[in-house]
Amino acid sequence: MLRFAYATRVQLVQKVFNNNRFSSQLRAMAAAAGTNTDRAGSLSPLMSPVTVGDRQLLHRIVMSPMTRLRMSPGTELPNDLVATYYEQRASKGGLLITECAYVVPEGRGYVRAPGMATDEQAASWRPVVDRVHSKGGLVYMQLFHAGRVSHSSLVGNKPTVSASPVGMAGQLYVEGGVKADYEVPRELSTQEVEELPGKFAEAAVRAIELGGFDGVELHAGNGYLLQSFLANKTNRRTDKYGGSIANRSRLLLEAIDAVAAAVGPQRTSVKLQPGVTFSDLIEPEEDVRETLDYLASELSKRNLAYVALSSVNGEPYFRFVGLQAPNVHFDMFRHFRTLFTGTLAINGGLGVEQGEQYVSDGVADLVIYGAHFIANANLPELVAGGVKTGGLNMGSFNAKVWYSKNPAEDAVGYTDWPLVQPPEGTQ
Repeated sequence: MLRFAYATRVQLVQKVFNNNRFSSQLRAMAAAAGTNTDRAGSLSPLMSPVTVGDRQLLHRIVMSPMTRLRMSPGTELPNDLVATYYEQRASKGGLLITECAYVVPEGRGYVRAPGMATDEQAASWRPVVDRVHSKGGLVYMQLFHAGRVSHSSLVGNKPTVSASPVGMAGQLYVEGGVKADYEVPRELSTQEVEELPGKFAEAAVRAIELGGFDGVELHAGNGYLLQSFLANKTNRRTDKYGGSIANRSRLLLEAIDAVAAAVGPQRTSVKLQPGVTFSDLIEPEEDVRETLDYLASELSKRNLAYVALSSVNGEPYFRFVGLQAPNVHFDMFRHFRTLFTGTLAINGGLGVEQGEQYVSDGVADLVIYGAHFIANANLPELVAGGVKTGGLNMGSFNAKVWYSKNPAEDAVGYTDWPLVQPPEGTQ
């Protein structure tokens, strides 16, 4: 793991804006600094207000859900360091999405990652959420079931489960800090699949009522359980959950509908990630297009807070999975936008300039940043001050800093990044 000789706690300098004055104040700040303008001299499109569900955000920069493996050893509950991490990255009128939390114990996928399967797990997030709220930010909890991207030793020494008994290549860390091979999962019965939407709904209620979250995001990517039903490679079922794209999408849509019924569609969102994952799931281009076309139509009917479309087809991510070039040659974001009528968030190694362009072109309503947010806790402030991609801390594009294996070093690459200041005159 990389070492950083930085302060152990980043001190954020935050601007406080009244909701109805945010845009005008930012414009005045940008004009005074002579920065943060595009070719036409206007404010960065990322710093304009947007409605998400029934809440208005003051800017369009969202922090990606990123598993960082810093939960307390043993309990796997968030601690003060975790709260500091999210507080550092909170901004007035900005949205953060937490790392994914499993909805049932058998959905656990990682050591020292959180759960939302019990009331205790949900309530333990309240101090984290309160600290984000104290800075005027909003925070959604991402919910998932790891499915085959797990190991029997992590789920009570029972077989992992998936849409079909299709194994995956590679290894993962299990208890004791050792690696183990992934296993061939057990196929869920039809009845078991029918029960899953209710489990997602129960976790969503816990997150909002006990954890205090503003909403939830269902994770239907990275090869996890929901995506294992969507993808042809991992779904070989012959019941109502297999075969056609409508059948393969059935579990996801049932889960979304159950969550929306429990907490409201305005607090419900979903992440899609067709194409390439880090979990031995690489889908051909024709499958990606079919999935996007079908889900764009279905999700447009549901008035969700947003749909997050994530792509690992861009630099540098496709190289992480051994590809020499992207395997999808059309722009997924622009394609989906032509079909989807709701609020669209996009994610996938984007720079500031790329995000600005997608918003300017009407493709994206929100731009989700991951690695840039790891290394730049005050990312919205920097963009408001005119900082572009080249002016950011860039060291977080290194998997060695993403995860922690030694609790004594949890702050390293987590809360100790140096704070880049916006240009003088934008304070």
